[in-house]
Amino acid sequence: MVRKLTEAEKRRERARNRRYKKAAVKGLTLDEIRFNLQDMWEKTTNVAYWTDSDDQTLTDALEGDEDDAQRFRLDFAALDADIEQMVNDLDNVWEPELFDDILVVSGIGRQKGESLFGFDEYEQDYFGIEPFEYGWAESESMKRLERLTKKQLMEQMAQTLSITYAYIGIRSRYEDLETTLDILTAKNREYLDAVKEINELYNSIDFKAWGYKDCEEFGKLDRIAERLPQEAFL
Repeated sequence: MVRKLTEAEKRRERARNRRYKKAAVKGLTLDEIRFNLQDMWEKTTNVAYWTDSDDQTLTDALEGDEDDAQRFRLDFAALDADIEQMVNDLDNVWEPELFDDILVVSGIGRQKGESLFGFDEYEQDYFGIEPFEYGWAESESMKRLERLTKKQLMEQMAQTLSITYAYIGIRSRYEDLETTLDILTAKNREYLDAVKEINELYNSIDFKAWGYKDCEEFGKLDRIAERLPQEAFL
């Protein structure tokens, strides 16, 4: 005997089947763009200290190539400034009401290898939709866009595409530099871990019970200190 669905289960199933009616391009919603820009900005800000004050760390990360280091430093500075500018701009620009619909209809998701996902009214969140639903999703988005006047549509499209292509450009530049950023971030993390280890060792030493030369912890301190850049002792 087939179990009868409860009212809650019926609502959940109905909402799941209607997700395509409010679709968006995964990775390119305004919320995701803001989140990803903040994440990139945080990472570039963390690395900025090393590119500005530690030329050797950057050169070593690029296998000793000073020309590459200088090129990266200039590219990085421009990228960092552009990310900051876009973050600030998004706090002040007019947001297109139909941003998601314009991107769904434009087909930019398929061009950039992104998939579509849809809003589930029951779960109040976005979930992936099946490829065979993409055409339905595009039709629903088109219906909403057709309600606009020509002027409204042009304004919405201009702002949507301006935001999207600016973000895609920044993301592409960031990905080109990401490998080096990861190397520098790892070096930064290694430095912070070494400082933490020194503090823990220092606090564990019993200065009254041990002579400085005989204390094993002091030997460990010396070995850790040798790994640190000279800037750590300024």
